[in-house]
Amino acid sequence: MSGVNLNNIYVGENGRIQLSGGSSNIDFVDVVDKMIAARRIPADSLEKRIESNDDKLTALKDLQNLMGTLKDSMANLYGATSFDKSKNIFESKQIYASTDSSTTAGELIGITASNAAATGSYSFEVDQIATKHKLSSDTIGVAAGADVTGIAGTGQFTITGGTGSSQITVSAGDTLQDIRDKINNLKDSTGVQASVVKVSPTESTLIFTSTAEGEENRISFSDDSGAVLQNLGVLSDPTTINAANVIDDGNNALIKLDGVAVTRSSNEFSDLVDGLNISLYDAEPGTKIKIEVEQDLNQAKTAIVDFVDAYNAVQSFINEKTFVDPTTGEASEDSVLLGNSTVKSIEAALQQIAGSFAKGVTDRTDKDDYSVLAEIGVDFIAYGTNQDPLLNNTLQIDETKLNEALLNEPNEVMELFLFRGKSDNSDLTMTGFDGKTNAATYSFNINASGGVVNGVTYDITVDGVTTTGKNATVSGNSITTADGLRLFYSGDGMASTTATVDTSVGIGSQLYFELDSILKDEEGSLSQEITALETQNTSYQDKIDRIDERLASQRENLMDRFINMETALARMKNIQSSLDELMAAGKDNN
Repeated sequence: MSGVNLNNIYVGENGRIQLSGGSSNIDFVDVVDKMIAARRIPADSLEKRIESNDDKLTALKDLQNLMGTLKDSMANLYGATSFDKSKNIFESKQIYASTDSSTTAGELIGITASNAAATGSYSFEVDQIATKHKLSSDTIGVAAGADVTGIAGTGQFTITGGTGSSQITVSAGDTLQDIRDKINNLKDSTGVQASVVKVSPTESTLIFTSTAEGEENRISFSDDSGAVLQNLGVLSDPTTINAANVIDDGNNALIKLDGVAVTRSSNEFSDLVDGLNISLYDAEPGTKIKIEVEQDLNQAKTAIVDFVDAYNAVQSFINEKTFVDPTTGEASEDSVLLGNSTVKSIEAALQQIAGSFAKGVTDRTDKDDYSVLAEIGVDFIAYGTNQDPLLNNTLQIDETKLNEALLNEPNEVMELFLFRGKSDNSDLTMTGFDGKTNAATYSFNINASGGVVNGVTYDITVDGVTTTGKNATVSGNSITTADGLRLFYSGDGMASTTATVDTSVGIGSQLYFELDSILKDEEGSLSQEITALETQNTSYQDKIDRIDERLASQRENLMDRFINMETALARMKNIQSSLDELMAAGKDNN
């Protein structure tokens, strides 16, 4: 029994089943498939373009992510302005603490420093820490195993703490726990909380505690009716606390800073020295605590190392995706971005900035300012010294040189990276800038009267060329130049004044704004390249869909023709068979 070739069975769109070549011995399904395949070559070509574009899109999006990481690494290295200097990694501070006794500084005091803290040293003495006011009732005796009652009388009393006053009503049958719960239900309104201490199986005490430390949060009471608190031993008369039951007076903190006595109601000092947050843990009068605030250069170094790593990740990725074997001249399979003009321009822009000069850093008299990264030990790998082609045009760090630069000239390293603005008038402060702001000297004339800034004109000198008589945009006390420099005028505005602001644009600032431009969602060159390829793929797919739709119709038409041919051949064979039978029958009759 012969098998059935299922490939020769054709099912049309109408569900009709037909054996391919049953009458003609021509496998017309195969013939049609080959004809359609030939006609589909343009669609095949488009699909290959889509596949190629998909590889490029994957690589471009990976590059986009790597460049986003590079931009993030520059967040604290480009000079963003903030009132607390939190965005300037070079202003990071570290604390060193020591005492002149056997007690460690950490047992007495805790200090953290924000970037706003000034470097310097301070001497602290902790004479007294702030405590919570605490007092108790008398010990109340009750029968063993019974509820804690033993309360003589009923009535109302008022309790007052650091946040307000509330009246408590004591009813017949109330226990100490009931009074505790009534006080605690109102603690947000009064600043007083209560607890019950079970002294023994037959004795308990009610404890009152302020929710915050210090004299201003001390507790006061008054028996309004029924003498409930007097009966409990809390008060000696309707308004006087029984001194014998005071557990803690609720004192203020008392410290000396460089010999100056300072008191606060809390153990947290955030307003004593700008940028320092101080927590008191314990008091030890007479013990001097020396606090030294210094620049945390390790954070600056870490930020620089992170920038170099992120830069190299971008460059290595570009190297991989554009690699051509120098021996054979053949591109690798991964070189999907080879010849991409956008990637070439991005690579050139980043290399140009990384190897160029900081602008305007010439403020040290008789000394050379750091103006290129190589001067602090960050330089491109020397040509011909690298064995790995993926490391071409990447950066390397000379740690010894970088450490020396940070230790000896930290402010100059800072200016090498950051955008900086220096004003000779304390009333005029830089508050912002953008990628178009120049390294320049701005000479401002501020026209003010009656407490209002009426207008600001300025001259600007860039690369030795001065442009005069420019008008700044003024909004209240905020001033903006045409190139994006933003300033705030804090003077009284009663008279006109002048100010000179010198700006410099470091390598970090240049890189940050270049990356920001490249990565913009719609306007950035990388985003536009990705969008262009995605749009191209959509167009290709639309064309493929139209081709396939047309070919599906053509295939059905060709199949109908072959089927009609098969049907006609079958009919002719049937007729021939009938004629053959008739002729054979005629011969037999003769």
